[in-house]
Amino acid sequence: MQVQDEQSQHEVIETLQRRVEELTEANRLLKEQLVRKEQFAAMIAHELRSPLTPIINYAQIVARPNQRHEAVVRGTNIIISQAWRLTRLANDLLDASRLSSGQFTLACSTCDVVALVKEVVDQLRPVAPYHTFVVETPDDPITSNWDSGRLQQALGNLLDNAIKYSDEGTIITVRVWRTQEKAYVSVHNEGVSIPASDISQLFRPFGRLASASNQQGSGLGLYITKSIVEAHRGMLCLESSATEGQGTTFTFDLPL
Repeated sequence: MQVQDEQSQHEVIETLQRRVEELTEANRLLKEQLVRKEQFAAMIAHELRSPLTPIINYAQIVARPNQRHEAVVRGTNIIISQAWRLTRLANDLLDASRLSSGQFTLACSTCDVVALVKEVVDQLRPVAPYHTFVVETPDDPITSNWDSGRLQQALGNLLDNAIKYSDEGTIITVRVWRTQEKAYVSVHNEGVSIPASDISQLFRPFGRLASASNQQGSGLGLYITKSIVEAHRGMLCLESSATEGQGTTFTFDLPL
């Protein structure tokens, strides 16, 4: 009888110890989540403030009397491009919520990916006046049943990334091509290469590399982009050059 009592006490102690360990781990995860939430709120505040500053400044310039036509056109283009940047951020936040709740959907219709790529690049040129954009596309359109709004969002995220992680004066190259079964879009920048061991981390929600800690961003862009491409039954991949300064290339394909 005494042996059974001792055994029962031992089991109770073990159970309590396991429960304490579980609660300790849960508490640690909760604290990490609170820290990430605060960091995320700070990043989003910065991301929202960043495009609002040029929007306000250039709107004030355009509103001044007797402005030259060139200044009005340039100011208007910058306002439009920064407004698109805010739209992409808002869409990323909404889509992250939809993905987590299983409510992410596509609205597909006939879409020309060649025209779409040219339009998105033109929207972003005023945001990065010190980068050179090279667009390589076939002469003929490449059309299929895709969600043009989602693809603009995905490509915009890749271009934002290319601008953010490459030096001024470098070239960003966007290519479009097709095979019999698929259309392909790639975005190449001449920034720092990414170690192969870190690539998978980039596509997680709020995933950021330690080397990019000084860069602002929500950490949602690549996660959303990958989700959009996969919703089209395509694939997003990253090729990082082993040679320093040769940069990185994001490529996605879309079934025709």
